[in-house]
Amino acid sequence: MGSTAGPPDATYGFIGLGNMGFGMAKNVRQKIPSSSKMIVCELNKSARDEFCNTIEGTLETAESPKEIAEKCDIIISSLPNAKAVEIVYLDPSTGLLAGCSKDSKKLFLETSTIEATASLGVLKKVQEAVPSAEFLDAPVSGGIPPAHAGTLTFMVGGPEDVFEKAKPIMSTMGKAENLILCGGSGAGLATKQINNYIAYCSYVALCEGMNTGLKFGLDPKTLNNVINASSGQCWNSIHMNPVKGVCANSSASRDFKGGFKVELAQGVTRQMTKLMEEVGAKSMFGPVMDDIWARAVESPMCREQESRSIFRLFAEENGSSLGKVKVE
Repeated sequence: MGSTAGPPDATYGFIGLGNMGFGMAKNVRQKIPSSSKMIVCELNKSARDEFCNTIEGTLETAESPKEIAEKCDIIISSLPNAKAVEIVYLDPSTGLLAGCSKDSKKLFLETSTIEATASLGVLKKVQEAVPSAEFLDAPVSGGIPPAHAGTLTFMVGGPEDVFEKAKPIMSTMGKAENLILCGGSGAGLATKQINNYIAYCSYVALCEGMNTGLKFGLDPKTLNNVINASSGQCWNSIHMNPVKGVCANSSASRDFKGGFKVELAQGVTRQMTKLMEEVGAKSMFGPVMDDIWARAVESPMCREQESRSIFRLFAEENGSSLGKVKVE
């Protein structure tokens, strides 16, 4: 399984067919050898049935992660939170480790965005139970459309030789040039959390700037064009301007329906504020970001909406849904 070869002919297990996992699993099935078997495990029956009924190629379903471990050589997981990852791996009755013999030679590619400390805890259990297994924390970035397009970025933590072995597999889901080894175990997740935090901090600034421009009477498209041609440019100003009609494919164009919800954004932001606390890094924006998301998940303007709906907290009701920050 060298980095220049295609994905190996093996039995693949994929656990989690949610917003990201569905597209990722689709690309794995389409790009691995036609002779390879793929077994999927998903609690949501409608998502599982939709996948099996719409994706071409040899497919089977498993009732539990344990069954995946018993039958598969390469196991990919895409799960919503650390608790789900711990259950999938560690449940004594249904978990992956329950289906592994001590000398199992499995490759675990764990792509969920969870706390680095939680991932390291799972890794320790894997190493104790299955010393010959290989494990990478490999969170992804890009969102749902790139998950379906197979153009994700992978931020990977783990041994370099395992990373090289896994590259042909990750290449089925992401751009080859965007498979990045960030360091040892946990480094992929720490990198992802830092990236997410910076993106959301810049989005809050974009919300403030666009709302100010609207109140001043500026044309929002012109304002955004200037931002994107100047030093204020950021990923969100290019792709996800919060003013409807400015970016054709932004979540604002869909009235913030679907996509990565505010509840999930609150979770990934808290992962970063927790990481800063754990490593003793000074933070000024952290408490502000925590406060914004806490208000968003309680507000009818944002609850259960796509995460960039927090623009409404700035633009509607004169920002009365937001708090005040006191600098001591």
